[in-house]
Amino acid sequence: MDFEELQKDAERLEKLLPDVREGKPTALQALAVGVRDVLSDLLKDRRDAIRPGQIFRDAAAKGLVPGDIAARGDALLIRWTGKVVPQDPAAVKEDAARWVAVAEKVLPVVRSYRKKE
Repeated sequence: MDFEELQKDAERLEKLLPDVREGKPTALQALAVGVRDVLSDLLKDRRDAIRPGQIFRDAAAKGLVPGDIAARGDALLIRWTGKVVPQDPAAVKEDAARWVAVAEKVLPVVRSYRKKE
């Protein structure tokens, strides 16, 4: 795994947070896809199994993310990584708050990740 690329991805995701806080659906979807890709890369790097729809649970089981966000993170990924994303303003605002909470717990872990030898 290219750790410089991982750090660039984490930085790019951190730059999305202000737009996510504002509740912009495109930023929410970009954050969801980015977090999914980063977690998938981390699990692949460790040669761990990745179950569809349970990326956060798998990452929590391996100690990559805090366990308290596993179920919430998977639900958000399912909702926001598809081709059709929520358009209801209330749902978008609520999901934006949830994504900020999840991202604030996941991104520091991604920043500090080092490959185990």
